[in-house]
Amino acid sequence: MPVRTRWHDFGGVPVNQLVYDRSGAIKPVRQLFNNWDPGYEMAPDINTYFQDDRNALDGYKPKLEGMYINYQASLMDDRLTVLAGYREEKKWERFQPQVNNFPWYTYFPDMFLDPVAYPENVWGHSVNYQKTIGLDQKGDSWMGGASFAINKNLNVYATTAKIFKFNAGNVGGMFTGDEMLIAQGIIDEYASRGLAGQFIYRGQAITTGAQIKALFEAQGYYKMVPNEEGKNYEIGLKYTSDDSKIVGTLSLFSANRINRREDDGVAQANVNEPMNYNTNPIWIAGAARSGLVSASASSTGRVFRVRSYGNKVEIEGAEAEVIWTPIRNFQALINASWMPTAETVEDQRPIYSKPGSTYYENNLTATQRDAYILWNARVENVPEYRFNVFGKYTFTDGPARGLALGAGMRYSSETVVSRSVDWNPLGAGYQAGDYMVFDVTAAYPWSSWATSSGPPRYLQRDRRKVLRRFLRHVTGPQLAAQHDPHLLSGLN
Repeated sequence: MPVRTRWHDFGGVPVNQLVYDRSGAIKPVRQLFNNWDPGYEMAPDINTYFQDDRNALDGYKPKLEGMYINYQASLMDDRLTVLAGYREEKKWERFQPQVNNFPWYTYFPDMFLDPVAYPENVWGHSVNYQKTIGLDQKGDSWMGGASFAINKNLNVYATTAKIFKFNAGNVGGMFTGDEMLIAQGIIDEYASRGLAGQFIYRGQAITTGAQIKALFEAQGYYKMVPNEEGKNYEIGLKYTSDDSKIVGTLSLFSANRINRREDDGVAQANVNEPMNYNTNPIWIAGAARSGLVSASASSTGRVFRVRSYGNKVEIEGAEAEVIWTPIRNFQALINASWMPTAETVEDQRPIYSKPGSTYYENNLTATQRDAYILWNARVENVPEYRFNVFGKYTFTDGPARGLALGAGMRYSSETVVSRSVDWNPLGAGYQAGDYMVFDVTAAYPWSSWATSSGPPRYLQRDRRKVLRRFLRHVTGPQLAAQHDPHLLSGLN
């Protein structure tokens, strides 16, 4: 079957990646199968192989480990319910499990330690990539909440939670070692032209790799990006009618996130990082010595994909929800949220100093523009308004008994795509959202057909479990937990 190069060519196999017979002669691909030598060669793999396989399997191999503990207590004649939970996770990343022409060329841990036996131009791996993989991370989260029944109709509740998300990579956004190959190439290029000492980087004349590495370290490029963390707070009031046909909830919430890893387009620009996109022909020729940049390139390219994390954003709002069950086999849900606040409240980067500060006033106009957008535009992907409606009816008799039909509508106001100048949301830049989506569902239990094989487990759940699952996926676990305190034990 021919490979469609346009779709499947994500990078060619190295030309030096060869298979030899017992006499040392190169063996063509066809002979691997037609002239297999079982006394000397590996058994060829006969599975269908696509170029996609090589690209998809090229990555880190993580190992995850976690533990959690939950607590729940009922007090004051079951009027007060207290919940608490703690979770800890660890993550190890090792090894580049790229299956490259299996079974003849497959990777294994620490192969980069022997570059003579496993040269990059034969095996197709990257020594610096593999050296950068090694990463140990851990994080923890906790939650606590309480619900108190004022009377049979009203409950008040409060919850708080600390969450985290693993970040990855270093601040410089490079495979550690590649930057030194490029820098050393530039140093050598200046020296070969009799211009030693004229390589100027950040105001210093560079003649050794140690000099420029110290400057890279001063920029923080080798630091690992810490985990993203955040706190959630919510208080609310829940109403249940005497016949339990109406359940309503009104809540106020606040959430913040720190250390969100973001591409820092300003820090990556050549004006702030001279190694990136430099058009000096000596720098280009020097970078080409590394083998990582083409000699015919128009610039040095992006050496550092700088990431930022010293930031804090905050979201505040209110949410209201009503669940109506007028009859046993029909249920409707209406949910609305308003988030007037979605903003940056802290940013440690000097170039993003808050408008009005001394540093901001003394900055260049372009830098002021970028900082102004960051501080005055809404945080990305957070709509100001959301509205959801969903209803479900289940037939309880007749030929359609068991058939469940549902319909719903979801609305979201517009959301900011990016707070960069290219997508400037304050200057009529493109924004996502402002959409309305309609959903229609139908379900029928297989058991009604008297078949011997049962339905999937999720079709066997009762109405309450289906609603719980719907709430978690559509309105989020925090809101769903308001209607079933047991869900709080699963929150981050």
